[in-house]
Amino acid sequence: MQFLILTNSVDTTSDIIVNLMKSNGIEFFRWNIDLWRHYEINTNGDSFWISDPTGRSIDAGGRDVFLLWRKPFVSLMDFDGLQLEPPDQEQARTQMGQWLQAIVVSATSDGRVRLVEPYADRRLPKLYQLKKAQEFFNLPRFHFSISALGADIGDDIITKPLGDPSVGTEKIFYTCRVNGGELCRPYPWFVQEALVGGVDITCVHILGRNHFYTCNFKRGETAIDWRVEINTENQSSWLPMAHSSLPSWVDLTNNYMRNVGLHYGRLDFILKDNKLYFLECNSNGQFGWLDDPQNLSLHQEFLTAAEDPASTIT
Repeated sequence: MQFLILTNSVDTTSDIIVNLMKSNGIEFFRWNIDLWRHYEINTNGDSFWISDPTGRSIDAGGRDVFLLWRKPFVSLMDFDGLQLEPPDQEQARTQMGQWLQAIVVSATSDGRVRLVEPYADRRLPKLYQLKKAQEFFNLPRFHFSISALGADIGDDIITKPLGDPSVGTEKIFYTCRVNGGELCRPYPWFVQEALVGGVDITCVHILGRNHFYTCNFKRGETAIDWRVEINTENQSSWLPMAHSSLPSWVDLTNNYMRNVGLHYGRLDFILKDNKLYFLECNSNGQFGWLDDPQNLSLHQEFLTAAEDPASTIT
């Protein structure tokens, strides 16, 4: 078998995975969407040929080629030095997006997509995730509306984006602590009860195996999920979690992931008053900062699962 990794050049998870593939003697071809114009693409009929700058090539439609999806976001396409106006750039992104979708559909129909479900966020938007999660976990009270704030939310609330957090090209919509009465209306706001004082927990789910980590970090005043000490010498660390309720949390997480049909995901929780509250599941979340750089056990488990036919996306 050979893996086609659809990704970008700055994805550190892909960097580690391809190095492990080299060590394990696994054949792969890496395609970076930000460097799209340095590759050659030829598609007709059943063939999806791609050539990289070194001259290597792969038929993405080949029966022995398995797709591993790692953040090939068309928004990352580089147009520097090209004489293309913004509307033309957007059309180029649309064209490449359709090419990616064709490869994914072809590979999925042949049973050649492994572990990470492409476009899973379209099938599992956050509001639907919350709807399904309430069958298994505690949830902070939440409300989505255009003109009215839910009366049961309380005074201590946060707002956060339901999708892409980018605001234009230079700003990010972080999770913010707000006064509900000061929100601009009418506007489609998603608000949630602020579980201030809770402990942040994340879980990496890989084909039925769950790895829980916790971190106590100093929050920003308003952007409360922002670690103000990040990238500093004394930044807080994520550590493997030990808790008396961990076995039951593992069972609940497995049940939730089976229910939503995901083989892989990174789930975020808050633990407060000894209750575990579900926040969201990122169907293609990063986890490099959780792994031990000395043995890379999480990345190796990720790769092993991708080789397992049981991780096939249908």
